[in-house]
Amino acid sequence: MLYKTKLGEFDLSDEEVITFPNGIPGFEDLKKYAVISLEETLPIFWLVSLDDDTVALPLIDPWMILDDYEVQLSQEDIDILEIEDPSEITIWTVLTIPVGRPQETTANLKAPIVINLRSGLGCQAILEGYEIKHSLKDPSEESESEKVGTTESNESVKTDRRYRPTPDKSGDR
Repeated sequence: MLYKTKLGEFDLSDEEVITFPNGIPGFEDLKKYAVISLEETLPIFWLVSLDDDTVALPLIDPWMILDDYEVQLSQEDIDILEIEDPSEITIWTVLTIPVGRPQETTANLKAPIVINLRSGLGCQAILEGYEIKHSLKDPSEESESEKVGTTESNESVKTDRRYRPTPDKSGDR
């Protein structure tokens, strides 16, 4: 099916459409999305709304930002995503890129986008121990109080670097 998005028109199969049953915070009414890869923006990918052609969120592999990033999902997120095996999920972090100041880009490590590749379901999880605006500046330039750490949790599903974002297709532009 042909979809008009903020990044152009894309011919997407049903398997490429991701449903966010609860929407995304700030976009609760928008349920259908796709992850789009554009050669000119790699390693940044795009989560484009298929319900509103003015919405596109820049995404990046969180392990490119923080090597020891750890995601522990709540049981509610596991249920929403219908996760049967951690290997069926992919995880992205949303970037905030200030207009005209790309050097001030931040990553939302606290609330990653989690997608179940098998079920086609997605959600924005909330994690403890991470910042909403994690600076992408060289860590040697940050003070100790700005550095991000991780916390222990008793949640049911834990992912590690083996489960990196691996979108199987990108749309045609």
